[in-house]
Amino acid sequence: MNLSIVIGWTYFFCWAVCFYPQAILNWKKKSVAGLSIDFSLINFSGFLLYSIYNVTGYIYPGLGTGIVRPNDVMFAVHAFIFCSVWLAQVFIYERGAQKRFKSWAVYTTILCWASVCVTFAIEGIFEVVGVPKTISMLRFTGYGKVVITFQKYIPQIVLNYRRKSTEGYSILGVIFDFSGGVLSIVQLVIDMILNGLSTGEWSLFGGKTDAFNIVKFGLGVVSVILNTILIFQHFVLYSDPLHSKYPIPMNNVNKTEVEQLAYAECSKQSPDKLMSMRSPK
Repeated sequence: MNLSIVIGWTYFFCWAVCFYPQAILNWKKKSVAGLSIDFSLINFSGFLLYSIYNVTGYIYPGLGTGIVRPNDVMFAVHAFIFCSVWLAQVFIYERGAQKRFKSWAVYTTILCWASVCVTFAIEGIFEVVGVPKTISMLRFTGYGKVVITFQKYIPQIVLNYRRKSTEGYSILGVIFDFSGGVLSIVQLVIDMILNGLSTGEWSLFGGKTDAFNIVKFGLGVVSVILNTILIFQHFVLYSDPLHSKYPIPMNNVNKTEVEQLAYAECSKQSPDKLMSMRSPK
């Protein structure tokens, strides 16, 4: 069990730390131009759902969530807090070309919360009427988080593709996110093996212990796959800052100067020399 605990808190560290680089980068640049604002909106809703799922599943383990560890609870709550920070930064800082949230992101958020409210209302009616439930409504909340997690990466991947750049989006956070996804899956596998050895129950679904946390597994798999795409974009497709279609201006520095500074860094020449080489307008 100690190995599971160590891996669990290690994944918590990786997944918790992945939120800091982007928040710090936004603060330093006073801009969220490199961060998809649709990503931020969907992420906020997703982690609120995941916090409900983990906190409730930890307090009431018989509700169909599977094994929920303290590190799962801590991660979900911590992530929700930082997603709130990201969303606040979206409203405070410069957004670049992203003037407003996309309609699909807003509709997805509304649909998500409407579904959750309807689901819990149905569960309450079933409880009063005495109708047996064939599926955990709390687990349905977790499924919503998995769907949102898949959707939330798409705007960032598309934004990187359109800009032909990952400038303004912290790759360090992506690497930590990828590592956390791998470790969360490893912890889940270890927990299932230990549970099988102690109870003799090896069924993933429908067993007496109902130990398999399918939501945690789904989140781990989705984060690993989609973060791999983001890492590929950063280190392979758009590794050259000069290929950026929309460079991000810094405070008091215009777009042309940013391009010259980037070129100077890549060519190891001084910005002043490059400025003197610019043809007159």
